[in-house]
Amino acid sequence: MFSQYASTIYKLGEAIHGSEQERKVLEFIESVVPSGRRLPVSTKRWEFSSKVIIEGREVNATVMPYSKGRAKGRIGREIASFRFPDHPFKVKDLYNVAKENGAEAVIFYDEGKTRRISVPGDIPAISLPFKPQGEAEIDVNSSLNDSTSFIYEVTFEGKEEEYVAVSAHYDHWLSGFHDNIFSVSTLLSFRPTTGKRGVKLIFFPSEEGPRCCTGSTQYDVRNISSAVVLDSLYPSRMVFSSPPEMWDLAMNSSIKVKRIEMPTPFSDGWTFLSKGVPSITLYNDDMIPVYHSDADLPLPEDELYSSMVSEELNRIVSALEKDLKMERRFVPDYVNLTSQFA
Repeated sequence: MFSQYASTIYKLGEAIHGSEQERKVLEFIESVVPSGRRLPVSTKRWEFSSKVIIEGREVNATVMPYSKGRAKGRIGREIASFRFPDHPFKVKDLYNVAKENGAEAVIFYDEGKTRRISVPGDIPAISLPFKPQGEAEIDVNSSLNDSTSFIYEVTFEGKEEEYVAVSAHYDHWLSGFHDNIFSVSTLLSFRPTTGKRGVKLIFFPSEEGPRCCTGSTQYDVRNISSAVVLDSLYPSRMVFSSPPEMWDLAMNSSIKVKRIEMPTPFSDGWTFLSKGVPSITLYNDDMIPVYHSDADLPLPEDELYSSMVSEELNRIVSALEKDLKMERRFVPDYVNLTSQFA
């Protein structure tokens, strides 16, 4: 069923937070698991248009959220141009350097693909699938407008009114197959077993924006004892990101663990932690070369990997039936892409 679910969502196209496409993904999720309930959240819908002309020829470009503005000039002079960096989180730094040096617009290029990475939007920023040269005109209109999205929560009761949450966000930039269609489809295929504690499958909207984890920050975590978050999973290994109290759960994984690390403040797992709920985020930064790009496409290994993730979820959820308390709290360390003890 995984492949059928993933194919259907993939064909719906880019699901930007607060948009009609995001709503269509939600409606598909509801059609597969109709026993859940909608929980409304306040968000923003990003609306934009663009026109980019290089050397007198209009070209297709991808707008970087949530930039806007107009610029005309020579690439390398009025308009800054950068090869896409080795890590997407460096984009903001390059954007700020360009602004500080008087650039009127910024182009990021990456051979054969385009990306969406959020930037502070004082001047227009675009992504191109080739290295641009010469004269350019860039015109980007962009706005964030109030919208309502919905968390979708499916409950499997246990013996007690306490639950392990298993979640995935269903909005995505561009093709978004592994961030996060894969995780949504895996969660749709997952049927948990319950015992002492029940299980809640939670599909979050508006994770990608307008700020990280907008949807999950509005979720009521009462009766949630612990959480497992699926985000940016990519065949065929995983990163196990959690408080140290949960690291032992990675030792018997049937999936190759790339590393075990402190929590990172870039996913819905951080929302649970910030509300005092112990959480594990499973992801794989092997996908960095296609992260938030139109080249994040289905792979032949996805079907097998999804079944492995489902098995891993059953193992972890079963272990989380035991009581678990975090001894310490955390603060984000954005510079080093991790967290520290408070």
